[in-house]
Amino acid sequence: MRSFFVLWLAVSTVLAADPSLGKTLVFSDDFNGDKLDETKWSVVGSRDVISFVKFGKEGALRIGLKTGVDMIQSNSVSTRGKFSQQYGYFAASMRMNASDGHTGVFRVASDDEKTTPSISVSFHSTGKERVNPWARATVESGTQDFRPDKALPPMKSGDASKKFHTYGILWTDKAFTWYIDGKVVHKLERKEFTRPMNVTLTHRILEEDRPRLVLKTLPDDVDIDWIKVWK
Repeated sequence: MRSFFVLWLAVSTVLAADPSLGKTLVFSDDFNGDKLDETKWSVVGSRDVISFVKFGKEGALRIGLKTGVDMIQSNSVSTRGKFSQQYGYFAASMRMNASDGHTGVFRVASDDEKTTPSISVSFHSTGKERVNPWARATVESGTQDFRPDKALPPMKSGDASKKFHTYGILWTDKAFTWYIDGKVVHKLERKEFTRPMNVTLTHRILEEDRPRLVLKTLPDDVDIDWIKVWK
C-alpha cells in the first residue's frame, strides 16, 4: 500500500509541474501547412526567409536570414494586432540556431511597449547551445533588464540546435516563470504588468552581434514545430 502511495505521489508531483494543467487552450498553430496563416500572424522583416519544412510527417515554420552586405536584420512572425491575452501559459517547440552572431527568440510582449508599465519576456538562443531567459521592462523610472544571476549552462552538444525543445513562459498576476521542457529555469516576481501580451518568433542579427557572425556557418535557421497558448 505504501509503494502505491509513493508512486501516486510521484506521478501527482510530475503532473502538478505542468503549467498548462487546468487551463484552456485558446491559441495554437502546428505549422503543418505550406503557407503562413495570416489570420494569426503578421510578418515583420523579410518574407523571403519565411518558409515551411518537413520533419518526417510533421511540418515546421522556418525563419532564416537574408544574405546582405552587413547582414543586420530582424525577421519575425508576430500575433500583434491579431491575438493577445492577459495572463496564461505561452509555449513553443523550437529548434534553435547552432552558431554565434545571430539569435533565435521566442518572445511574449505587451501590445504597446511604449506605454508604461510594459514588458518583453523571452528566451534568447545565441548559438553554441546557449538558450537563456531574459526580460526588459519599461517603467516610469526608465528601462530595466532582468536576467538570471548566472547564465544557464549550455545544453549538450547539438541539443538545442538539432532537437526541438519546449520553451514556456507562465504569466500570472504575481510573476513570470520560464520553463524548458517543463522544468523551471528562472522566475521574476513582478505584479505591475497587467496589459495583454502578444507572441513573436524572431531570427535576427543585431549590430553588436555582427562581428561574431561567420558567414560560412549559414544557413543556420530557426525552426518552430508548434506554438500553444493556454488561458
